[in-house]
Amino acid sequence: MLKRSEDEIKALARLSTLVNSTLDLTEVLDNAMKYVEELMGAETSSIFEVDYDRGELRFRLARGKWGTKASEVRLAMGEGIAGRVAREGKPILAPDVNHDKRFTSRIDAHTGFKTRSIICVPIKHKGRLIGVLEVLNKRVGSFREDDLELLTVVSNQIGTAMENARLYERLREKFTLTAEELKKTQQKVIQSERMVALGRLSQGVAHEVRNPVMSIGGFASRLKQKLPPGDPARKYAEIILEETARLEKMVRDIEAYTRMREPQFGEVNHNKLIERALDEWREYAPYTDIHVHLDLRAGDITFPGDEGLLALALRNLFQNAGEAMAEGGHLSITVYSQGREIVIKVADTGRGIPSEKLPQIFDPFFTSTTQGSGLGLTAVQRIVSAHNGAVTVESTPGEGTEFQIQLPLYPDDMQLSELKASPKEGMRV
Repeated sequence: MLKRSEDEIKALARLSTLVNSTLDLTEVLDNAMKYVEELMGAETSSIFEVDYDRGELRFRLARGKWGTKASEVRLAMGEGIAGRVAREGKPILAPDVNHDKRFTSRIDAHTGFKTRSIICVPIKHKGRLIGVLEVLNKRVGSFREDDLELLTVVSNQIGTAMENARLYERLREKFTLTAEELKKTQQKVIQSERMVALGRLSQGVAHEVRNPVMSIGGFASRLKQKLPPGDPARKYAEIILEETARLEKMVRDIEAYTRMREPQFGEVNHNKLIERALDEWREYAPYTDIHVHLDLRAGDITFPGDEGLLALALRNLFQNAGEAMAEGGHLSITVYSQGREIVIKVADTGRGIPSEKLPQIFDPFFTSTTQGSGLGLTAVQRIVSAHNGAVTVESTPGEGTEFQIQLPLYPDDMQLSELKASPKEGMRV
């Protein structure tokens, strides 16, 4: 049960990343549904889009070798299972279409595909029906209610992605942007929606997992106390306690991440910021074999930001470096101004990150350790993005890793004299 809950968190987080990985809607839908098919063990899937002008459903995506011919067919509202879902706005699970009067064989007759079972859900955005999502033919067994619940979560994320793509196309048509400006706008929209989706998903999962985990941990502790020393079962109880403690920490990390406040901007002095982040890191993770080297070249320059949140971001980077240098090493922190930006570099001499994993390190729940929740670097990216900045990473396996944060010194839409003082309390992830 615990393993399944943890796997569902990671699978849905991965799906959220796929759905929000690009604003190319065809690529988004194809990637997402391929992953859903693998997750559910299904043969194929399709997505219909509502044509309100004609009162019909048309294929937006039809995966598999039958896709081209399927896209030639349109369904009336109420026709077939997909049409019924669109008309009534409620999901349908049909384990055997041969005994389901709602099923229409018209698409099968046109494509040559043989439908055996269907699970179908509406796609909505802010309460408005925009499409229908269906998954066909479970390879082993039958579709279940938990498949229906999973597909409902997927449909919500896909609905957001479809609406984002539509809005993005309108934005691109309305404004003439340079290639670089267009790329930045695209990435900000993707990141924003990814965080919203993750927040909604994580809150629900954390709430459902917390109580069972605490109960299991409590009973395992009692069991261990009642078992005599030397009893082999005590070792099993200890393993249960270790795993439940790890899951409890993951739930706490998820809750802390979803409760993270919006930045409250004030004037930030980079010397005080680095000092605060280092003191907090050393307090909770005293790495005695790590030597810290500071190179603060920015003088007395201040910049707009939320000191508490930026300290949290840096503390997470220091923590990441410390875990990479378990046997000791050097942590270098460099700060300097460059044009209209202030640059903060955090470099370690740890084990490094393989090149194939670098694109994933900011993804929620991606971690290379057994203790981490995989939200530390995600929080770093979220905080930096909220400051209109950027964070990048370079790494060489066996030599070390360097993170670089770039923050604006003078945001165009912000005057330092109008900024509020930032609170001193941070958040821990």
